[in-house]
Order: sequence, then structure tokens, then C-alpha cells
Amino acid sequence: MQANSIPTNEHIITGPYSQNNLSIYLIHGEDRVSDKTFLTLDEAMQLKKVKVYETSEVNELSIENLSITKTIYIQAGDIVKGGKQDRVLSTDMVLEPNSGKIKISSFCVEQSRWNKRGKESEKEFSSSKQHLSSKKLRLAARLKHSQSEVWEEVEKEQERLCKSVGKEVKSADSASSLQLTLENEALQGKISGYKEGLLPLVSEHQNVIGYAFAVNGQLNTADIYANENLFSKLWPKILDSASTEAIAEFDKSQNEKIPEPSEVKQWISQINNGKKSTDELHTNLKQDTIEDSESVRFDTYCETEGTKAVYRQNYVKK
Repeated sequence: MQANSIPTNEHIITGPYSQNNLSIYLIHGEDRVSDKTFLTLDEAMQLKKVKVYETSEVNELSIENLSITKTIYIQAGDIVKGGKQDRVLSTDMVLEPNSGKIKISSFCVEQSRWNKRGKESEKEFSSSKQHLSSKKLRLAARLKHSQSEVWEEVEKEQERLCKSVGKEVKSADSASSLQLTLENEALQGKISGYKEGLLPLVSEHQNVIGYAFAVNGQLNTADIYANENLFSKLWPKILDSASTEAIAEFDKSQNEKIPEPSEVKQWISQINNGKKSTDELHTNLKQDTIEDSESVRFDTYCETEGTKAVYRQNYVKK
């Protein structure tokens, strides 16, 4: 693995760092939000500092920060396991301490169940260890807001993974569950082959606040986060997702040229010129969507009294 570097405004991009058909680029820069220490959703659920409640509405759940000191960061694409159906949370959210119950939009990533599964709670969700595993799934949920497209892409993703893994990856407990597919032992074995070389990257480098990745030589997704600490916590889950997409899209016949850091810089810079819309996610928390013909960018930020704290900029190739 080699590391070239290119500055992009206040950021420096290094890489590519490649494993099989997955290439990672690290984005280095100063913390944008230095006065907050976040818990990720996965962390908070393990520590029982957050509850995600079933509402019996497919496209809306309720979430509550129980901590009296910690802020919780939720990332669009996080899958929550349990309830009446596994769901994916379709917006970023920042929960301040003692938040009370807050509504959050969601989509179903499991079609065939509307009751308790095994020993899981029907009223709450138990964990959030997986993330949507393809850009088409992420766009279906976050940009197109389409339940039918989410279901369609889940089915296609399962078919691609089955072919690449070489065996059935659907679970007998719920064949339509993306969450249970992502837990498949054979798939996890393949993911570990990607993570072995790529997971240590973030701890081996300084001032890393984001990443980009390419699959089969094609730029796919990039993220820039509030600070280095938040990104380092999210990195294992991000890499799981990127590795899963690389596995699903693996093609021995493809031998594409791996993009240079300058190409990453050009891509994330040009999206500034797209069509823009703004949504209110929660009090003072907003999302800008900037879209052009080839890509989309989502900015999640808090704006109060003329100050703007940017928590995440998410770039996705269409």
C-alpha cells in the first residue's frame, strides 16, 4: 500500500491504501467541533445510554438519549436490530444529553416480519452494529426516500453477496433481513480479509477526520466528520460496510486503474455547484442536500446564533 497526498482546501488526502478491489483514502484536517465528545449509536446502545423504541410505524421510530453528560451521534444508514422489523435510520441525528423521546425517520430492511423475533424485544431495538452496505441502498433511503426501492436493493444486495460468497447468506430466521445477512459467518470471514490490512490505517495516521473509498477503481463514497475522535469510533463500522460492498461487487475480470488523491479532491470539490435544498432534522439541526447529475452531498450541521457546527459532510456517487 502506498500513500500519496493532496491538499483540498483545509484538508489533505492520502492514499490509496488498497486491499483486493477496495481502495481507501484518508482525509486529514483540524477538528471542526472540538468541544464535544460523542458516543456513537452502537456505543450508546451497548452502554444502555440510549433507547430506540418501536412505534409500529414502518417509517418512523422514537429515540432517546438517557445520558446526563454525553452527546450521541446517529449516522444515516445505521441499522437497528429488533422491534417488529429491523430498520435503517435514514437521517443523521445528534442527541443532546437527556434529550427526551425524539422522532427519527426510518425504513424497513426486513419485509417478512411484524412481530417478536426469538428472544428480542418487540418494543425496543437491541443493537446497531451494521450499516447499509451499498451506495444504491444509501441513496434509496436518504435521497429517494423510497421504501420500495430499499426493499428492492436489499434483495439485489443479498443476491450479489450470495454469488460472491459462494453460498447462501440469507438467514433461516428471517430470509428478508439485511441485518441477519450481514451477520452471516461466511460473509464475515471474507470481510475480515479486507479489514486485516485496512482497519489499522486510522490509528496509524494523525488528524484523520474522514475517508473516501473506491470499488473496482470507481469512486463511491466519502465522509468528513466533526472531529478525529468521532471518526475513529465510526471507522470499524464504516469499513465493514465498504468491505461488504466491495465483496458484493467483486469481479475478477475487472482491472480498473485506481484513482489518485487528486481525483478524490476534484470529485468532492465539484459537488459545491449542484442544486441545494435544506431540511430541518430537529431543533437547530439541519441537513443541506446538494445534488448534481453525478453525485450528491449531504451536510449535517447545527446552526445557532450565527455559528455553524458541521457534524458530517457525506458525498455519494450516483
